[in-house]
Amino acid sequence: MLSVTTKPEGGKIEEIHIESVFYMAWDRMIDRSIIYSTDGTYFLPGPVKYWLNAMNNMGYKFLHVDRATIINTEKVVSVNGIYKEAFFESEISKNSIRCEIVNHRYKSFIEELTVMNPRVLLT
Repeated sequence: MLSVTTKPEGGKIEEIHIESVFYMAWDRMIDRSIIYSTDGTYFLPGPVKYWLNAMNNMGYKFLHVDRATIINTEKVVSVNGIYKEAFFESEISKNSIRCEIVNHRYKSFIEELTVMNPRVLLT
């Protein structure tokens, strides 16, 4: 479980399951990590590098996809190789949550992802 807030400046504190996290991104403007999950968007203090180490040490499988973005490999359903985006649902629409993968990390990300999550669909 993670204790998160519903607003960047604090807001209501809620607990969410780590399993529900799609990805996390550091936002320098608000000095917070933003969590994108099945239940919505939440906020945490601290950089994503800290959270990457903490969650992976607990047995979860998160990877860097950008300098300030980490992704839960177990939640990735498909990856679009043209636009370098990961998706978390099988029916993709314009409203689907997507996580961009930086170009220079794409190849190593795909290699690690297919080992960690062999069910992922590469398009």
